[in-house]
Parts: sequence; structure tokens; C-alpha cells
Amino acid sequence: MNAEVRVRTSKGMRLYTIDDTFLQSLSENEQRNKRSITLFVTSFLSLLSDSPLRPYKPPTVFSKFLADLKKDGVKVTIIRFTSLAHKLVSQPTGHKDSLIGPWIEGFKDTPFFKEYLYFYRTGNVNVLSWLYTVLNFGKKLEYVDPSFDEVAFRDWIHNEERLRDLVLPQDHIESLRLILQETLPPLNITDFRPGFGPGSVSERGIRRRIDKLGKLNYDPILDRVFFHGHIGKYGYGKESGLTAESVIPDTSLWTPVRGVSSRESRLMFVPKNIKTSRSICMEPNTLMFFQQGVLSEFSKMIRSSVLGKFIRLDDQSFNVRLSQLGSSTGLIDTLDLSSASDCLSYSLIKSIFPNSWQIVMRSTRSSHVILPNKEKHLLMKYAPMGSALCFPSQCIIFWAVSILAACHYSYELDSPCIPFALWLTPNKVHQCITSFGSNTLLSPVGFQPLGIYGDDICIDTRLSKIVISILTSLGFLVNEDKSFFGDQLFRESCGGFFMKGYDISPLYFTVKGVRDFITPEHVSSQVSLLNRAWDRQYRNLYRFLRSSIMTWGSERNPIPHVSDPRFFGIRCTLPSNNHLERRYNPNYQRDEVRGWTITYTEKYHCGNLLGALDKYEYMRWWSNHREAEAPTDFSSSVLRYDTGKPGLRWRWIPA
Repeated sequence: MNAEVRVRTSKGMRLYTIDDTFLQSLSENEQRNKRSITLFVTSFLSLLSDSPLRPYKPPTVFSKFLADLKKDGVKVTIIRFTSLAHKLVSQPTGHKDSLIGPWIEGFKDTPFFKEYLYFYRTGNVNVLSWLYTVLNFGKKLEYVDPSFDEVAFRDWIHNEERLRDLVLPQDHIESLRLILQETLPPLNITDFRPGFGPGSVSERGIRRRIDKLGKLNYDPILDRVFFHGHIGKYGYGKESGLTAESVIPDTSLWTPVRGVSSRESRLMFVPKNIKTSRSICMEPNTLMFFQQGVLSEFSKMIRSSVLGKFIRLDDQSFNVRLSQLGSSTGLIDTLDLSSASDCLSYSLIKSIFPNSWQIVMRSTRSSHVILPNKEKHLLMKYAPMGSALCFPSQCIIFWAVSILAACHYSYELDSPCIPFALWLTPNKVHQCITSFGSNTLLSPVGFQPLGIYGDDICIDTRLSKIVISILTSLGFLVNEDKSFFGDQLFRESCGGFFMKGYDISPLYFTVKGVRDFITPEHVSSQVSLLNRAWDRQYRNLYRFLRSSIMTWGSERNPIPHVSDPRFFGIRCTLPSNNHLERRYNPNYQRDEVRGWTITYTEKYHCGNLLGALDKYEYMRWWSNHREAEAPTDFSSSVLRYDTGKPGLRWRWIPA
């Protein structure tokens, strides 16, 4: 396969071709990824020509880069660049008023040495931002390597063995239990709205939502806990309105005669980045259905409690703002954890959460996992990545650890003559909670604001070492190479990258599903990338990606051009859409064009489950409109909340 890219150089436009000669120079494994690598390399050449410095790079820079790429390989080159990116921002500077750190020798043999030299001399933030993007551009390249799965599996097993042998420190456990008992409201579910998640489940052959509905098998533990025991209140389910009829779309399936749900998840690995794979567990269909409902209840409880000030399950912007503040002032650190979901032990959950929370957390959990070698393994972790309760559980625990760190800090300031366990009272806990984000006039100790989003922690710099110590004792692994502290000018959290308050968040090459033929994943991800290139004014990268996607796999792909970022399509200032079929719609009195859109609509081929599907649609609609009046009629054609994979669909859209 050949790919061409026209690049703007100091000698005018030059054509560079990624041909069979180049591809044959790649390693055997890179040959497996040649389609995504080809698109990445041509995109990278375009990005190089978007340098903020003029004049443009000479053609020899591009030729030398391609020659070095053939010699070293794509993977090695990307890893070398990302290592330089980390050095560029992680080293403290000699002057707090400057962005310039120590000289980095590794930039000399790169195609962007001129930009680095200019930044080193001037500290120009625009050049720094472009450098950080070009260094990290390939970090999330879709790259399949069987050895990644083997390494990830060994790490996964190692974490399980580590958690099995872990001895939790009783002093921290008792303190965390007190903090959660004082802050988490009792979990009393009366309006339970479960649902099917978008991902795959552990049972084979279940892909579409209608499949998930038909395989919603009975589970005796869930039946007892939710409908008969009602969170520890025996026989109270019906009186509280929590019954199988109100929750299960097709109650004829909710009987052990039709089959009992498995409690075994299935371990698998998916590409994470250019260096490793990510482990995920596909949960049993029925457990995932209930986990989604419990997640909704957890979200409500967090929002209505004091935790809502620090944890926003559906909003990353708070953490992003705190990381920017930390980079400006040096008063807030950002902590990064390695494999946080794999390090959250089941014994920790049982030790610190209140009983009303534990009952639903434990009843919706998989107890075993089927490994890739078909062996059954007893889970030591609470909820691996793939469980809907993995994320909120992490947030609550890391928040409690941060509060405990604040309590320890305040205790040292008080220097009392009593042990910490006696000093830590409910009143002291609430004092420490209110001390975050408050000034010293209102609190004995005024800490900087605290933000928790999964394993992204933004914490007052005075508390960082205490938090790391507690997390380590609980079995978590803090990645100090990717955590940033006081005298460093760089902070990162939730995708926000800041250097002394300046946003230098990189643009990643995130094109997925690149094949010989067009795929929905390819279209949606490449259109997203080129639109972000448009926003950043990387014009050469934008033009190449636009030209590429319009001709990939066909002579002319019918992707609309749009000026409004709310609509799917390629961004441009004055879209003409002359390449699309056009018509006038008299019903709407408007011109329309016919093009591709991204859709999640599924085609249902089912009989007696349609009634249950309608009920499920209604339940999903009602869960999102609790404050509205109930509709008088509904149908699956109107109330459609599909959870399948994206697809391409022809539609007539306003011109």
C-alpha cells in the first residue's frame, strides 16, 4: 500500500511517499500495524510543517527523519520522543519566572531541534505547546503487539498475588471507616433504574442490546438483596416500591427456571498505547445491568453529600482547573496511580465502607474471573476495569485518603498529648473537610481545593507525601514519574496539561479502525482529529487528514462539511458540500444534502421481546426525566437509547 503527502518546505511543496520499500523496512510486528503506521507517519510529516517558526523546514529535514525512521523503527522513535516530552516539562527550572529548564541533549538528533533551541533561548509558550504535541503525537497510536498482552497478563497476576498477601494497616482502616461513616449518607434505594452498558459482557454471543435483554438471567443474590431483602431490610422491597416488575423489563426471564446468571467475568486485553495493553474484565450481563443502576444511585448520593464538593463523576473540568492552578502557584500537586483499578482490594472495601453501601457493592460484584488460558481465578481486587462500580469506588476511597492525610497534618500541628486514634473524632473529621478551599480565618488550617476524578488526584502540596504513604500502605502504586510536585512548573490531570498556568495539552494521533476499507471507527476518529487540528490552526495537518479521509477506501466519501461544531462533519468556515447529492425538502422548506452520519441505531430482529424492549425504552427515558411528567405513550421508534457500536448511515441533512 502506498500513501502520499504533500508537505510545505522552505523549497516549496514537496511530495513524500510511504511505499512498499519503507514498509518492508519495518519490523515484523510493525508490519501487522502498517495501515495505522502509514497514516500516522504521513500525518506526522504534515504536523512537522505546522511549526510555529518560519521559514519552513528544508526538505532535508523530512528526508532525514524518514531515513532515521526506517533505521530505528516507528515504535522506538515514538518512545524516544515521549521520553523527551517528559524531560521537557518535568524538570524544575532554574528561575520560577521562566519556563526554561536544563538543556536536554536528546533534541539534537530530532527534526524539531530548531524549535527546541528557540524555546530554550526564549521560553516561548507557543513553541513549547507545539513541541509537546509533536513529541506526544504518536503516544496513543493504535498499535497491536501480542507481547503487550503477555506483559499485561503477568502484571495483572502479580497485582492479584500482591493483594492476596496484603496486610492492611489497622490504624488507617479504622480512620477511613470513621471518615466514611460520618460522610456517606445511608444508601436507601427507592427509585432504582438499572440499564445495559455500551460494552461487551462475559457471556459469548451477546453483542446488541436486544441480545442483552434476552439473556437477562435470574440471580438469587440480587433478587434477595434488592427485591426481598431491600438492602438489609428483610421483606421491605415491595413496600418501598422496589420490585422485580418495576426493574426487570421482561419479568418472565426473572426466574431460575430460565437460567441463573453467572458471577464470572472474563479477562481480556485491549491496546492502551504504543508500549502496553490495558486489562479489562467483561462483566456478566445481569451483574452489569444492576451495576449501572447502583452507579446511578452512587452518583446521586455523592452529589447530595459533602463529597459532591470534591468529586464530580461526570465532569473532569474541576480537576483540569485545579491542575492549572497548581502549575501557576505550585500549591497543588497532581498524583498519578499505576493500575489503580487492579490495586483496589476487596478486603479494603469490606473493611471501610458502611454496611448499607457494602451490601449493594458486594452483591453486584463478580467473584471469579476466567483468564485467557481458560482457568478460573478467585478475584482479590474489588472491581476490575469493566465494572461500572470501579470508578466511583476509587473516587470515594481516594477522597477518604485525602481527608485522612489532612487529619494527620492537622494532628501534627496540634501536637496533642493523646494518640491520633483518640484525637480523630467526627468533629475533627468535619473540620478537616471544611478546611479544603477555605482561608485560615475560617479554619485552623486552610488547604488548597481538593479534586478527585478516578485515580486523578489534585491535592494540596503539603499533603502529597502523606497521601502517597497512606495509598502505598493500602496496596496502591503511585507513579512518581508521572506525578508532579511543588517546585515543578508542570501539572497534569484529566487530560489537562499545564506549564506555569499555560495550557500545553498535546494533540494525540487517535485514529482508530484503519483498514483497507472504510470503518465507522476510522471515520469518526479521523474527523474528530482533523477538527481538533482545525481548532489549533494546524493547517497542514488538517488539510492532509481531510484529503485522506475523503478518499480512503473510495473515490469520494460522502462526509459533510459543517461550520457548527455541534454537528458531525468536517469543520470549515464556509461549507459548500458540492460533493454531496442535493435536494429541496418542501415539507421543511429547506435545502438538504445526503451524506454520512454516525449512528448507534440497531436493527432488531426479534419477536416476543419487542414489548419488553418498549418497557426498557420507557424505563431509560423515565430515568432521565424524573422531574418531568410521565408521557402518555411511547414506542421503541421514538424513545431509542442504543448501546451498540457506531455505524455509518446515509441521511438527508440541512444544507
